[in-house]
Amino acid sequence: MARCLWMVFACAALLAGCDRQETRHTPATSASDEKAFVATTGAFHESLRTNNVARFMSYIDDAAIIAPPGEPHVSGKKAVEQWYKGFLTKYRTSVLVLSDKEVFVGDRWATEFGRFDWSLAPVDGSAAVLDHGTYMQVWKRQADGTWRFAREVWNSSPPARADVSH
Repeated sequence: MARCLWMVFACAALLAGCDRQETRHTPATSASDEKAFVATTGAFHESLRTNNVARFMSYIDDAAIIAPPGEPHVSGKKAVEQWYKGFLTKYRTSVLVLSDKEVFVGDRWATEFGRFDWSLAPVDGSAAVLDHGTYMQVWKRQADGTWRFAREVWNSSPPARADVSH
């Protein structure tokens, strides 16, 4: 379950179900910079929705770090790929919705913060898992002008328990 939470955050799904998106920029950025960033994050999140490891990994910076909920952080592109492949041996994304997104695009870095709803279908055919929470991603502009996913932290927001004394 903890691994599926990472995907929830990683899902950071730009294309489907965005309720609100606010973009902030510095004077050094332009509308075309913002448009390129939004297109990149949209394609990244779509690769997550379709469980496409190769495409997903094409957006990852070599020094990327992810912090899945309830697990130690994962450092480096190869380790992120291993984590993601391990996750896909157990779950497939069936629905990923990112909402209430706030995007900041700077000259070298960009961030995306928002909420996620992520439905995961266990490979073993058991009941689907629905996770939701908040996420923050940090993207780094490469020397060639492209954006690569550099950092991510997310949390899962389970339903509140009726009896909190235990």
